[in-house]
Amino acid sequence: MPIDDEDFEIQISDDRKLQLFTDRHEFTRRFAFYLNEDQPREQILYFFGDGGNGKSLLLKHLEFHCCKRFPPQVWQQLRALPEAKAAEVADFVWHAKPKTYTPIPVVRHDFGLIPIKEDKPQDRFYGLLMLRRNIAESAKKYKFKLPNYDFACFWYLLNKGESEATLNQLFPNDLIDFLTPVVETFAGFPVVSQVAAGLKLIDKFGGIKRTMKLIQTRLGVSDETADEIRRKDIDTELIDCLPKLFAGDLNAAMASRNKPDRLVMLFDTHEKMWDEKRNSQGATFWYQDEWFRRLLRALDYKLGIVVAVAGRDCPVTQLRWPNASKFPIPEDYIDAQLVWHLSPPDARDYLHKVEIDKADLADAVIKYASVNPDESCEDLQVHPFYLGLCADVVLAERRRGIELLASDFARIPKLENKTAELMDRLLLYVDREVRSAVHSLSACRAFDEDLYVKLGAGCHFQASSANFEVLTGFSFVWKSEKRGDNWYRIHDLLRRLDCDRDNPKTRRAHEVLEGHYREVGDAAEAIFHANRLDWERGVKEWKEVFDKALRLSRYGECELLLGVRDELWIKSDFRLGMISKSEGDYYAWLARYVEARQEYLEAVAAYNSALLIAPDDINALNNKGNALQSLGDLQAKLSEFEAAKQSYFEAIAALNSALLIVPDDIDVFKNKGIALKCLGNLQAQLSEFEAAKLSYSEAIAAYNSALFIAPDYINALNNKGNALRVLGKLQARLSEFEVAKQSYFEAIAALNSALLIAPDAIAFLRKMRYNNSSV
Repeated sequence: MPIDDEDFEIQISDDRKLQLFTDRHEFTRRFAFYLNEDQPREQILYFFGDGGNGKSLLLKHLEFHCCKRFPPQVWQQLRALPEAKAAEVADFVWHAKPKTYTPIPVVRHDFGLIPIKEDKPQDRFYGLLMLRRNIAESAKKYKFKLPNYDFACFWYLLNKGESEATLNQLFPNDLIDFLTPVVETFAGFPVVSQVAAGLKLIDKFGGIKRTMKLIQTRLGVSDETADEIRRKDIDTELIDCLPKLFAGDLNAAMASRNKPDRLVMLFDTHEKMWDEKRNSQGATFWYQDEWFRRLLRALDYKLGIVVAVAGRDCPVTQLRWPNASKFPIPEDYIDAQLVWHLSPPDARDYLHKVEIDKADLADAVIKYASVNPDESCEDLQVHPFYLGLCADVVLAERRRGIELLASDFARIPKLENKTAELMDRLLLYVDREVRSAVHSLSACRAFDEDLYVKLGAGCHFQASSANFEVLTGFSFVWKSEKRGDNWYRIHDLLRRLDCDRDNPKTRRAHEVLEGHYREVGDAAEAIFHANRLDWERGVKEWKEVFDKALRLSRYGECELLLGVRDELWIKSDFRLGMISKSEGDYYAWLARYVEARQEYLEAVAAYNSALLIAPDDINALNNKGNALQSLGDLQAKLSEFEAAKQSYFEAIAALNSALLIVPDDIDVFKNKGIALKCLGNLQAQLSEFEAAKLSYSEAIAAYNSALFIAPDYINALNNKGNALRVLGKLQARLSEFEVAKQSYFEAIAALNSALLIAPDAIAFLRKMRYNNSSV
């Protein structure tokens, strides 16, 4: 039950690391039980453990080697084997001949993929669409239909009108082919490429309602469901319902006659849902993967849907899924499996696969790569990442004609130094050009051979195809999926090592890459590298470029900048607050209210952290006030009136605290006036007229204080005029006509003063025209 009341073929990866997969027999056996038992298990299989322990490789192994369902008689023999013989079960599953089993459709969703255009794996809208396309591709034979979810997505895009993606990028090809006649019928010509443009043309030529009705009919969505979807607010209700609609349709597909016995859904690098926000608490923490929990809760596992997740943290004790304030996942539904280190026999098996067979050398390497080298041989816990680096060291020397001895691994460094020492040893044994390339490429978020050649020219190492092949053969170099063919990335542990050491070759690579991306016009990547060279310069530029792009409605540019935001170094709470405030403004502008609220709350929390260290920090107090005012505006828009008033009061309090320290700061006075005016607007909306008049009067007083210090402060003049205008409007509404006229006259006078300073300010002229018409 849900927690809420062409032929499929396995494509074997050519990734050498997958072929060297070692151990994890108990996990393969456990996964086989999920796929082959008569009664599907109603649990989420969750693999957790430290970075470098091979969780991602385990998921790939399960995807490519283990999604198999065996005939009942074969499975009964396998399940009868005791747990002590897990290796036999795992070996049989791995190497079973194609005609001896039924392949199970499998889809893998990696939260850690770099967002590219509309492929945003962590996003609650586009992440689900990625999953939708992947399921359609993985289970072609079964032609899964998700009608209610698809209808809701079309309705969402119709109302947002923000996407620049092509329909084929957003939806599976079979769905687009199915709906093409609808658009052609109403638009009069073939489907146009852009979603927003296409929907506008539909509206012009055929009418949105008629088009959506025909789409509804083609998809087979009931009138009741379609009406329910259309009634929902798209930003506060519909967007949150999409995971449940998705799961409901998938459940229906798995309950139909033409369906597989099992459907496997693999989710990798779950920890990437947090990144820089891992230290957040309570609702802020749980919000990060809320849409994912909604999806997992709504899936009906008894129908044969098998979900396996990989992440660093235990979902019960660290992520605390059962205690989530919203959409918790009970512990009974979680099968948490710790992915620990390798045993010595399994480490020896790995070394055998890479042709390191000398017993004494293998024993020394295993001890060196262990996290507990002082224990007895049978109790050693071998770290997979260290083991791979050790093998790289041995093989690098072998290519030079030198066989390392056990004595070369006799001195064992402390665990915290092991990564650095192994990397240093490896690079000592490789060609100088390869050594330089590794340090340079660790600056890249991802690289291909062209970028490698570019770095070779800029960082002064010899880039060759032969060396590139050597580089991509190391255990710490992985393919970078979704960046296209032949893109790679250096393991994060090694990238972090070069950063911590401030390696001069890596710094030079950042300089080259910043220049390269500025030359090709990729501002987001350029800012990432600028941030690595000077974190504060990069953060400042990110905010400036992001705010400008938002001001000019260049939302695609904003999305690209958000794609690198989680990898920025932000080494002060004050700067973190500024970034979060800008993100909140972006989401609020696009009416993505849940995300906007989250970012505003994080901005306030960041400023509070800064004020704990420096209680008299004027900038932190001023910016905290602005963030609270924006939060209040959002809450007022969502009719959360008491919460909005509280946010406005807290904003005014923060700004008053700043004025106690600097009584002559005109910007703080201006911001206080804005917060008071917003509070007055809310009070007037709630018919709290006397309180509203008082708030407007205090706002005008704040602007007057700023103008007393700086009479030509144009922003204060403009805002004072605006506050007098809304005060006059309220007074007129209360039939206080004489004082209303006086307020309007004073508003016009303030705006006239602004125009004397800035004659070309069109905004002021428009406000004056409005004031005159009101009078």
